[in-house]
Amino acid sequence: PGPPAPGECQNPMYLDRVCLDFPELKLVMAHGADPWWNVAIRLMLKYRNLYLKTSAYLPKYFPPELLHFMNTRGQKKVIFASDHPAIQMTRCLEEAEKLDLREGVLDNFLYANANRVFFGAED
Repeated sequence: PGPPAPGECQNPMYLDRVCLDFPELKLVMAHGADPWWNVAIRLMLKYRNLYLKTSAYLPKYFPPELLHFMNTRGQKKVIFASDHPAIQMTRCLEEAEKLDLREGVLDNFLYANANRVFFGAED
């Protein structure tokens, strides 16, 4: 759940109009979308330019709906991040490797998605 601070700024609905008005702008939601996981997933399905970065969220706590999204229509939408030093990189990587992900999804999550979104690499 994070530190005791207002979480309203993480509400993904604030990105709905931005994604619509600026379709060429790549937007990345940081620190997951708790407690709005389903809203974030729906918006990522709706907008090609919206992505989610999992910083400050240990993989073992990913909600089932996020894992399902990563394994299906969201294989290229979720970007690994640990928020080091808040969460140790090695611990986060070890947990990511234990996730029940389909073939190729872990590589997308750990590397390819960030490379494509942030650096413009081709698939």
